Amino acid sequence: MALSGIAVAEAEMMETLISKIDHKLGALSTDTSYISCIYRVPDKPLKANEAAYTPRLVSLGPLHRERGQLQGMESYKLRCLRNFLNRSTVGLDELVKFVAERESYIREHYEDTINLNQEQFTEMFLLDGIFVIELFLKKHFVELREGREALFENRWMRSDLLHDMLLLENQLPMRVITDLFNFVNPSLLNGITLHNLAHEFFKDVGNTVKLQLTDDCYHARHFVEFLLFLHSPIRDPKDRPLFQATKFENTRGATELQQAGVKFRRAEESCLFNVVFNRGELTLPSLIVNDLTETFFRNLIAFEHCGYYSKDITSYVIFMDNLINTHDDVDLLVKDEIIKNELGESKAVAELFNNLYKEVVTETDEFYFAELCEKLNAYSSDPFHEFKAKWFRWTRIAKRDYFSTPWSVISLLAASVLLILTVIQTVWSILWIK
Repeated sequence: MALSGIAVAEAEMMETLISKIDHKLGALSTDTSYISCIYRVPDKPLKANEAAYTPRLVSLGPLHRERGQLQGMESYKLRCLRNFLNRSTVGLDELVKFVAERESYIREHYEDTINLNQEQFTEMFLLDGIFVIELFLKKHFVELREGREALFENRWMRSDLLHDMLLLENQLPMRVITDLFNFVNPSLLNGITLHNLAHEFFKDVGNTVKLQLTDDCYHARHFVEFLLFLHSPIRDPKDRPLFQATKFENTRGATELQQAGVKFRRAEESCLFNVVFNRGELTLPSLIVNDLTETFFRNLIAFEHCGYYSKDITSYVIFMDNLINTHDDVDLLVKDEIIKNELGESKAVAELFNNLYKEVVTETDEFYFAELCEKLNAYSSDPFHEFKAKWFRWTRIAKRDYFSTPWSVISLLAASVLLILTVIQTVWSILWIK
């Protein structure tokens, strides 16, 4: 009898469990292309530079919602919602219903489990989504601003805001923001899309200002992926590239390559991957390095290593780290207009690239510039260019040690004259004896 009771209890437990799991499966979205694309940054890169992954001014989405120092922006988000409603024919009830109906779908973009109930989550996304839309609109349409708004007038706040918008952990699903954007009065926009406004908003990040929107950008799931698509080599995002296993090779620094006879030239194209080495000339696109560069590259790299299909941005950073070892390398690339240094000291640029990917493990068969590095190494290591590099280093040492001041030049000349006279005297002495 007791055994029968246990069997019944187990059967009931299994039935309950099956029902719960079935319910969870039914709640899953059928659109698998948009699942789990907003990640927590892994511990290793986070410990290397936590500030590059942490919001300073505003929380977007649920991952940093409870940070106390970010609460000051919540009242500004409410003002953004009020302004949005005042310019729109849509009511608050319609907006709330619109977001609530998509709550489960939005949640699935986040890898973490979000501990907010439906009401809290809906309110958070509505305020954050409208905030982003208003931000983009006010950036483009200056007349929409409420006087001299600090977010646009204060340089430090503007920089902090851009930093926060670049963070992988501070993203919102772009498709739903695009749907919310459809509530904006078309007569105001005159054909301008959310993606056009995003492109304008991020113009000071990476090479954004010099790049054109691609078809891939319109499929981006959030703004980090939007910027990644914008800066990546053109590739079908639906197809994983077939990498050929290639032995990973570091190349020499820019100064060493120049000593070996390599010439540097700025490319006309702006895509970071339009790097060509031909007949001793290395052509690279120019890059603006400013106070957003580290945040930009670190968060794109983090996204690539959290499940993205390629490691192109990581490859670019590794290649630049190869070229830049010292401030002399930076000075050379600045002179040739390949780097525009807005950080100030050349040493700061060198340290930036030398530390960007230290905590990242990259497979050797995913290095985009493997073939290019192989060509550079073959060119700079052949006997003629190896000798040329050594001769350059010898002359440089001579200039440093013997020709650095007028007195050292005079001393060297005097010593040389004395040596020559000594040799002549010795020769004459030998001849006289004979």
